Amino acid sequence: MYGPLGSLDKTADGNVITFNRTLPAPPEKVWEALTTSDGVMAWLAPIASIDARSGGAVEIEFDDENTVTGEITQFDPYSRFAHTWIINGEVPSAVSWELVPEGAGTALTLIHTQLPDEMAGGYTPGWHAFMARLDAMLAGQPLPDFMDVVGSVASSY
Repeated sequence: MYGPLGSLDKTADGNVITFNRTLPAPPEKVWEALTTSDGVMAWLAPIASIDARSGGAVEIEFDDENTVTGEITQFDPYSRFAHTWIINGEVPSAVSWELVPEGAGTALTLIHTQLPDEMAGGYTPGWHAFMARLDAMLAGQPLPDFMDVVGSVASSY
């Protein structure tokens, strides 16, 4: 299953996706994977530029047709990282990552808010796949294929 399912909830401000994972790495290592260009490129996208500071820019290029831009809205080292998420100039949404030490690992909560209905259904299995890739990368294991994970979990959402 590639990890526990996330949730998709409808709110007055749009849809909210939430994932809770316990990762096999300390917060410092997870923080690096989320907030540095090299870290993001190791599991999320082939090209990334992260200006790691409040007000800094985020640019994540998945392929020639899908680029996310945004601004860092919260940067609390080793505990909370949040930024806007605008893919291909479409409706802005927001992503936050909350880290809490848990034994030798990290409890990570991903929350993606303000998603329009037409985007939320595809984002949920997509984030599931990316979380599986992050978990594998931090565990030193081969990354699962994004589309294989999406295909295996899509019907659960």
